[in-house]
Amino acid sequence: MAQLLTESPLRSVVKGFTWRLVATFTTILIVYFITGEQAKAMQIGAIEFVTKFVVYYFHERAWLRVSFGQSRVDPERSPDFD
Repeated sequence: MAQLLTESPLRSVVKGFTWRLVATFTTILIVYFITGEQAKAMQIGAIEFVTKFVVYYFHERAWLRVSFGQSRVDPERSPDFD
């Protein structure tokens, strides 16, 4: 029986959250390096975290509806299927 993987909304939230932590920390460092202002770096980081987290979530959910690049696999015949 062919199966196609999907992911839960919770998985999308967790993926988005962990990625945003890494990306926001990078943004904070860049802003601090450029401005030398810790408060400004934290403010920009906070705004960036919330905004991009929401955008990422909806982007991930939308891509689950797109069949481009997806294929059906038989877990009994595919050694790479976990």
